[in-house]
Amino acid sequence: MPRATVISLLNMKGGVGKTTVAVNLAAYLARDHQKKVLLVDLDPQTNASLSLMPEPAWAAWAKDHGTMADVFELDAKRRHDDDHAKLKECIVPSVVPEIPGLDLLPSHLRLTFLDLDLAARPGRERIFSRKLAKVIDDYDVILCDCPPNLQTATQNALYASDWFLVPMQPDFLSSVGLSLLLDRLDYLKKELEFKIKCLGVVFSRVRRHVTFHQETMERLPDEKDFRKLHFFKTVIPENVTLSEAPMAAKPIALYDGSAPGAEAFRELAKEVIARL
Repeated sequence: MPRATVISLLNMKGGVGKTTVAVNLAAYLARDHQKKVLLVDLDPQTNASLSLMPEPAWAAWAKDHGTMADVFELDAKRRHDDDHAKLKECIVPSVVPEIPGLDLLPSHLRLTFLDLDLAARPGRERIFSRKLAKVIDDYDVILCDCPPNLQTATQNALYASDWFLVPMQPDFLSSVGLSLLLDRLDYLKKELEFKIKCLGVVFSRVRRHVTFHQETMERLPDEKDFRKLHFFKTVIPENVTLSEAPMAAKPIALYDGSAPGAEAFRELAKEVIARL
């Protein structure tokens, strides 16, 4: 069985729909394309985790099995001699029962202190890659939902990844941020020897009646700095149903499969499969 394709979803700007893309893309890859998918939540806000499991269930799992904080060994009392067992123990299998191919490696608030706690640890950006190697053959696709920065958690995801995917809202500040993100990634790839390629940019939280959203989506692909990037044709709309689904701890495919956001993610999953 070939190793999984690992994809990091990142944007240094928050509020662009990154976690929404991660959660729902993972769900559709598993449900519609029969991929064995692991969603890894590296953001201490735990939004991806709580989008797929109710808070009491997440708290119980964190206590009894562990989270990404335990994978990074942030709690000395819970350190494990067997990296494989520790990481595998933290994975929630079939986190949404209706989609048996979708597993979750949940996050924890303790990741807020990751940079401070790992500051003196050699090779700290390679910890996740080393541990993920033990289970990487168990999956077809691994999606890493990164925090909105390029610090230690994101560096760990990038080091382990084959591709990165950038969800972005089509506005002025996001386009400025895209240039900065690409520049910093080029720097990190050289400094930390990342071997990673850009899967593409997906426009998210798009308001079709907002003129400058439409203008930005038309303009960016033709700009000199972005001509080499792949821009997905599928556009993820700003949609209230997409915002409601996490409260039910369900991806949009199960919460309301007829919503415009559901159709968008169905098409995005097809594009990602074709792109890979």
